[in-house]
Amino acid sequence: MINSVTTLDKSIPALILVSTSPYRQELMQQARLKFQAVPPRFEETHIHDGDPAALALALARGKVMSVAADFPNAILIGSDQIVWFENRILTKPGTPERALAELKSLRGHTHEFYMGLFLWHTGLSASQESVVKGTAKLRADLTEEELRRYIAIDHPVNCAGSAKIEGAGLLLFERLDCEDWTAIIGLPMMQLTTALRRWGYPIYEET
Repeated sequence: MINSVTTLDKSIPALILVSTSPYRQELMQQARLKFQAVPPRFEETHIHDGDPAALALALARGKVMSVAADFPNAILIGSDQIVWFENRILTKPGTPERALAELKSLRGHTHEFYMGLFLWHTGLSASQESVVKGTAKLRADLTEEELRRYIAIDHPVNCAGSAKIEGAGLLLFERLDCEDWTAIIGLPMMQLTTALRRWGYPIYEET
C-alpha cells in the first residue's frame, strides 16, 4: 500500500515518486517517508553514446519532467539504473532463457551499474541530480543447473542483469561494491536524504 501525502503539513511540499517499481516504493516505505507514487508519461530509449552515467541521469530526468506540470507544490523524485557490461547495456531479459544466457555470460566477470537520481522542486523551480556508481562480480564457479534453479526461485525476467540482490540472487555474487547499497535495488536512499535535507524537508515527521 502506498503511503498518502495528505497528512503532511500544508507548508511542506508533497513527495512524489515518479515510478511504478515496487522495489523503489518499498524503500520509501521502509524509510517512513510519506509519498505518492505516480507512473511517468515518458517513453524510455536506451540509445547511448558510451556514457551510461549520463544516460541513467537523462532517463531519471525524463520521467520526472513528464509529470511535473501536474504538481504545483511538490518534490518529484525520479531514478533509473543502467547495468553496463562490455560496453553494452544489460536490459530486462524478459524470458527465463534470456536470463540464463545473460547470467552465464556474467560468470566470473565484473559489470557496472549506474543509478541516476533526479529531483525537481516544483514550488522553487529547482533541481538536484546525482549518479551513484557500483560494480558487481558474479561467482565464476556457478553451474548452469544452479543458475536454472535460481531463475526458478526469483524469476528475474524483469530485472536488468537478471539477478535480484534483494532476493536469492544475492548468493550469485562474489563481490558487490557501492557507496549506497540501496542504489543497487533501485533508489539511492542516502543520496535522496541528502538532497531532501538541502531543501529543508523533514526526514522524520513529528507524530
